[in-house]
Amino acid sequence: MTLSEKKKKEHIIEYILFLWQIEDLIRASNFTPEILEHWADETAHREDTNPDKEKDWIVSIAKEMRAQGKEESGHVSTVNEPVVELAHLHEMLLGPLDDLRYKEAFEAADPMLHDLVAKQKEDVSHPVEQMLIGLYGWLLLRMKKQSISPETESGFVALRNWANELAKGHLRVYYNE
Repeated sequence: MTLSEKKKKEHIIEYILFLWQIEDLIRASNFTPEILEHWADETAHREDTNPDKEKDWIVSIAKEMRAQGKEESGHVSTVNEPVVELAHLHEMLLGPLDDLRYKEAFEAADPMLHDLVAKQKEDVSHPVEQMLIGLYGWLLLRMKKQSISPETESGFVALRNWANELAKGHLRVYYNE
């Protein structure tokens, strides 16, 4: 089992953000196999996963990025598929499944979504994708140790709460948990 497989089963939002990080890591390494394999070895050691499977996985993502022309930016179809899946799940949780906790979490995050939409350079139409872009930006700021205003941080709490409810819905619907 790879780290990505573990993340997908445990928390779909973390899984997607992890995949976006991996795409950035691959780009930052200039698709250098030795760097990617070294990262896979370190990950396997740290996470107690299979080093060969980790290497195969990251190399396959790098190959997919090149084959789909995603060397500079964008996400490969393997990475986009769970985003589309979550967009459908979002609609189900608000509609036919009528999940009250999910609706409340989504509504609490709505003001932050509007702020994010106003700041995004690209046209992103679905709220789930907006949320993921916002969380990834927040994650990058945290990794760079850049300061985040208390007001913005509080908005991200609502966004993270919504993301957690979506991940719980994913476990419930797709894994019967």
